Amino acid sequence: MFRNARLKKNGFTLVELLVVIAIIGILMGLLLPAVQMAREAARRASCQNNMRQLGLAAMNYEGARQKFPPGYTQERVSGQSPGSLNGFSGHSVFYFLLPYMEQGNLYDNFNKDVPKANISTAINGNGTSAVIKGLYCPSDLLTQTAEPYTSGSTTQYFGMTSYKANGGSRPIYATSATNDGMFMATGSRARRAAGAPKGTEIRIAEIVDGTSNTMFFGETSHFDANFDSFTEAGWNSGSRIAAWGRWYPAGGDIGLGNILAGSFAPINYRIPWAHGDAGAPGSQGAWYIYQDQRLSSFGSLHPQGANFTLADGSTRFIADEMPQTVLALYCQRRDGQVISAE
Repeated sequence: MFRNARLKKNGFTLVELLVVIAIIGILMGLLLPAVQMAREAARRASCQNNMRQLGLAAMNYEGARQKFPPGYTQERVSGQSPGSLNGFSGHSVFYFLLPYMEQGNLYDNFNKDVPKANISTAINGNGTSAVIKGLYCPSDLLTQTAEPYTSGSTTQYFGMTSYKANGGSRPIYATSATNDGMFMATGSRARRAAGAPKGTEIRIAEIVDGTSNTMFFGETSHFDANFDSFTEAGWNSGSRIAAWGRWYPAGGDIGLGNILAGSFAPINYRIPWAHGDAGAPGSQGAWYIYQDQRLSSFGSLHPQGANFTLADGSTRFIADEMPQTVLALYCQRRDGQVISAE
């Protein structure tokens, strides 16, 4: 009987194992980008749905009242001096839309007569600390919790939003507001740029350019390390970019920077230098215009653009390469110019 000289092999050789690992690594490298793209597509679709609901809420508000809500109502707080910025108290556009966003109970719990009475000093979901899921983009860096803000010895809490209303070609600072968009500051204490029309609530007939050529709402991005470096220097009212997005500021002139955006800066504009860099503003006075540009810019953390809702209720993803001049046409309700299909 002949003995089989060749023994049966069990398992893999080291070379075979390394080949299998290499193949798995290649497949993972091909698969991960596809998974990330699928996740981002889902986040973008969820964001578009949020914005569609905002557009429907604004249209339903108009259907009930024959006009769109104000962007920010500014009235003087009793007991404050006429020139005091702290004396500005008001409701935001998002407050007026609450009943049309299935948030009627929250709306009813707000103090309608004294906006600053709604400021919450606890994270309890009441007043300004209310967190509304539909106001957050899943791709934004905002945490879905109320953001703290220290005023004197008191800590206040504010629910945030990834979306801002169209305030026209320049919505902030208050004394530079052009009031040529869809939403603006109204009321006895509302201010505006010299020569700008008085802030009003817009009717459909006043959208001369057509509802399909005029913005309602757009996304805003809450990531900008360079902006935050100026905050660390004691500027920006002490707030990081993540704190500039209160859906209900309740008062103060800087409230406009939380709820309105426009075409004063291109889509996805970010501060180009950190505090102290060569070319950066060396004084707070020189910095203000850049602060206003950043706070009034539309943008997102979706790749290459941001979602917008138009005044006809439709939602569009617009590339951040759109020229600022074209963005300005979308942000103004009666510029009288034709937007090219290109």
